[in-house]
Order: sequence, then structure tokens, then C-alpha cells
Amino acid sequence: MARYIPKSKVSILQTAQNEFVIASTLRSYNGSYMELSDGTFFAGNNPQKPGEKLLKRKPVGSSFGKSNNNSTYRKINRPVYNELSKKTPIPINKPQPTNKDYERGYFTRYFCKRVNDKYNYFEINKKTYDSLNSKTDNYDYNLYIIGEINWILLETPKNSVIKINDINVKLLLNIYPFLNVFFNILNEYEPLHTRNFMEKLSIKEGTKIIPYEGYFHQHPKKGFMEGPFHSTKLHKKLFTLDQLKSTPKSNYTPLANPNATQIRPTRGNSGGGSRTSYTSGGSTSSGGSTSSGRGGY
Repeated sequence: MARYIPKSKVSILQTAQNEFVIASTLRSYNGSYMELSDGTFFAGNNPQKPGEKLLKRKPVGSSFGKSNNNSTYRKINRPVYNELSKKTPIPINKPQPTNKDYERGYFTRYFCKRVNDKYNYFEINKKTYDSLNSKTDNYDYNLYIIGEINWILLETPKNSVIKINDINVKLLLNIYPFLNVFFNILNEYEPLHTRNFMEKLSIKEGTKIIPYEGYFHQHPKKGFMEGPFHSTKLHKKLFTLDQLKSTPKSNYTPLANPNATQIRPTRGNSGGGSRTSYTSGGSTSSGGSTSSGRGGY
């Protein structure tokens, strides 16, 4: 029988990357979870149908030198312990793509795991990666395996973000087994796109209403705007159907044939980026800022 959890005794939250493992398998879990008033955790967001029990990870290296066994070892091998005690625990770092990353269409993610651990990868930043790779004295580099992956942010004309990232992860599985368990949200960091948005968005161009298809973002004051992120470059405001209905009829005229004029992201062939373009009355102008220098996909 499924366990019922009263809503008054549960908080529904979202995991940080690599924060929990599933108790029965010890595999990483990412997504919605429920925290009960007794301090236990369950996967999912429905108190009437709780998922697997979850365990919260302990910070790497947080208990070094504190157990009884460690105390005994420390007495016998004082020089070794003194040397290891100088090492810094590997800091976990969740990356955030920059606007320049979105202009390029991808960014590099760095990851790490202990050599004797099958599943428990965690992310690190480039500085930590470089330090481990160059075997500096900051960290005990002998205990860890490190790697990097190019993570796609924007789709190409031929392939989706999910498809490309799935290929990139699978190419590394021979070297990093179970990496696909860790990188399991293949469209993570992809911007908002009209194909996944319930409402239709349009651009007002003079007296015409031009349907918009492609990446967009939401400005806190200006509302929806074209392009994957906000920038100082000129890019147009987008309108929902309800917003258009609230506009006086004398101010706009919907297109008789919406398919004749469309907004769509296009990619440059020379690896020098791309633009979101639209055509209207035979003229072409640019707006927004989406790009991809990822020739080969």
C-alpha cells in the first residue's frame, strides 16, 4: 500500500545537482523531492504517492580524521596523516552559463568522482579541474578521476539540444561509466522556446502581427522578448494573444496569411554565429542574439 503523507507535514522542493541519492540503489537523484517534518526525504511532489526514499549526501571530506579508526591510524602513521590533513576537500560547484556561452551555443562542464566510486560524480569549476589536472598540492589528486564535457545550450537546424548532449555523454561512457546517470537532464540550461510554451507569441511590426518561433526570455519589466537572453543589442518585445486583444484594433492588423511571414532562428555556415531574422514586405532585418559556433552537428 502506498504511503500517504499529510500535506501539512511536507515541503516540496527541487534538488541541487548531485544533492541526493536513492536509498535503495545509491544512484544520484535530481528533480522534485519532499522533505517531511521528521527530516526524511522522498522523491516526487505528490504527498499521496511518494516515490523512493532519498538520502542526502555528506560533503566530501567532511569527516576526515574524526572516526576511531582514523584516530588509531593517525597515531601509527603520523607523517602520512599530517601530509593528508593539509589537503583541501574538493569543492562542489554548480555552473551557470554566461551570455557569451549562449552566444557561442555551448559551454564546458567539469566533473569529478572518487576512484573507488562508481556513480557519485559531482561538478567542479575550471579552477579546481586545472588544479587536479596539474597535480598541485591543494587537493589529494590521487583519489579522484576528473573529466570535462562540452554542453550544448542551443539547438541547431538539424538537431535538438537533447540529441546532441545525449551523443556527447555517450561518447564518454567508455572512460566514465554511468556518466549518463549523472548528466540525466539533457536539456538543462536550454532557454525558453516557443515550441514548449503554451501561448502563441508574436511581434508587432507597424500595423502587422508577426508570429514568432524560436528562443525567447522574460524581462522582469518588459515581459517576453526575443532571443535566449537579455542584452543591450536591439531585440523586439513579444506579445501574447491576450496582450494583443487588449490593444485597440486601430493599432494593429493581423496577417492574413501567418505562414507568409515568420520568425525563426537561423544559423550561420561559417561558425561565426547566427541571428534571429524575420522578413516583412520583402525586407530583412535582424533582432535578438542567438548564435552557434558548433559546426559539425
